[in-house]
Amino acid sequence: MRTAALPTFRKLYGRIETDIMENDQLTVVIQNNYNTYSFGGSKALVLSTTSWIGGKNNFIGVAYLTVGGFCLFLALLFVVLYMIKPRYNVLFLSDADAFSIILD
Repeated sequence: MRTAALPTFRKLYGRIETDIMENDQLTVVIQNNYNTYSFGGSKALVLSTTSWIGGKNNFIGVAYLTVGGFCLFLALLFVVLYMIKPRYNVLFLSDADAFSIILD
């Protein structure tokens, strides 16, 4: 088992793929394969649900949506600015007339 970076962590042991109704009973068998009493540690069983943007901590999902929305906003802003004031007189380096203007 790898050492955790933080003092409190959760490790996914399993996943229930079927829907559980409110009155269903679950049977969990717990074995003490790794002794945590020698260093003062503890174990707990946590049953949790996940949403469409993640599990316990929604920060990364919200951060992705925020940055994506900001990028979309900037893209639309640049398109509107280009439509209002387009750039004419742009010299391309592959144009032969542009080279003659620059060299003169």
